Amino acid sequence: MGEGTIAAGQHLQDPGFESEAAKKRKAYMLELFGYQAPKYDLHDDIIGMGIHRRWVKDVLKVIGHYKKDKTELKMLDLACGTGFVTFNTTRNFPELKIDAFDLVPEMVEVAKKRYDKAFKGRDINFWVGDSEVPYGENKYDIITTCFAFRNFANKNLAAQNVFKALKPGGIFIIQDMTKPEKQPLRGLYLFALKYLLPVIGTILGTAKGSPRYLYHSVMLLPKNTDIAKILTDNGFTDVWHKYQSGGMGTVVAGYKK
Repeated sequence: MGEGTIAAGQHLQDPGFESEAAKKRKAYMLELFGYQAPKYDLHDDIIGMGIHRRWVKDVLKVIGHYKKDKTELKMLDLACGTGFVTFNTTRNFPELKIDAFDLVPEMVEVAKKRYDKAFKGRDINFWVGDSEVPYGENKYDIITTCFAFRNFANKNLAAQNVFKALKPGGIFIIQDMTKPEKQPLRGLYLFALKYLLPVIGTILGTAKGSPRYLYHSVMLLPKNTDIAKILTDNGFTDVWHKYQSGGMGTVVAGYKK
């Protein structure tokens, strides 16, 4: 069985909130993204050649379709980073009230500075928080997590917290990097991630080990059908998924009835 694969008929097992694996993952996230935060958006644009800007349009389409004919909606951007999805959402849907939190204080600080510079007055609230710690019940109509689900050590726990925090009828949208399932694109893409990205990272001065972590985190992300199973295992219904750019990205969504 390969990395990021769940055997047929089995459920993804979390290592546990207090496990060494989870603690090490979070400690590394704090170190890695804390260092990256000031230049995170610039590096994203250069390394990804702006592909995340195309991918976010799929997320916005899902939000737009969901909110049609609905009013007074509240959204949570889970693991918001520097606010890329938060700010793209408020540009397109200024009537939405948005909460956003991230594990890494430095990333949240960048998001707050961007808010003060260009989005002052919008109904957006940022704070430091952990996706694996409950953050309310029946509070949100929409919860998004973009470029982050692969980083969660306890994916079932994160999904359970999302389910609790959504109002009945709410939607959970996951967007992330993944890997194509078909050759030759899969081989070319993984070769670039594993061998070319570290060279680019060295030139840009990214955190040591950042490109290597990106490769491993992409490999560890379950395939679409397995992410969908995580959601259905934790109470979500009408779960659907689609790949982006031939399988380099993914969108998975489910609803709380």
